[in-house]
Amino acid sequence: MSGNYDFDHEYDGIRYRKERNAPAIFRVLFYGIVVWGVIFIGYFLLSGWSSETEFRQKRQEKQDVLAKNAGIAPAAVPGHAEGKKEEYLALGKKEFAARCAACHGAEGKGGIGPDLTRTMYTYGRTEKDVTESIGNGRPNGMPGFGTQLSHEQLEGLVQFVLSLK
Repeated sequence: MSGNYDFDHEYDGIRYRKERNAPAIFRVLFYGIVVWGVIFIGYFLLSGWSSETEFRQKRQEKQDVLAKNAGIAPAAVPGHAEGKKEEYLALGKKEFAARCAACHGAEGKGGIGPDLTRTMYTYGRTEKDVTESIGNGRPNGMPGFGTQLSHEQLEGLVQFVLSLK
C-alpha cells in the first residue's frame, strides 16, 4: 500500500467509510456560529461600547451634580446629639491616626491616598458615600475596613473625615 488507503476495510472491529463531509446540520451550525461571532465582535469593536466608557460617563454625571451642589451647605447629620457627635469625632480621630494617616497624611491632606480636605470627593462627600468608601473600599488602592471596625468606630471615622477642612 503506497499512499492509497482502502476505506472499505474493517480494522479491529471499526469499519472505515469513504465519507469525508460532516453531516449537514453540523456544517450549518458551525458556519452559523462563525457568522454570529463575526457580527458580535464587529458590533462591540466598532460601536465604541465599553464598560470603562460607561463608568466614566456615570462618574462624570455624579461629579457634575456634586459641583452643582458644592455651594450648598450640607444638611445637619440627623440622629446625633452634640455630645455623642463629639465622642464620635474623638474616636474617629484616634482611628484615623491608626488606620488612615499612613495613606491620607496626618492632617488628611493626601499622600498615597487623596486629599480629604477637598470640598468634593471622587465618590461623594455625603455621610452615606464616605461610609461606603471606608466600609467597602474603592478601586485603585482604598481597602475596605467594614469587617475590622465596629459601628461606633466606623461612624467616628466618617464624622472625623467629614469634619476635615
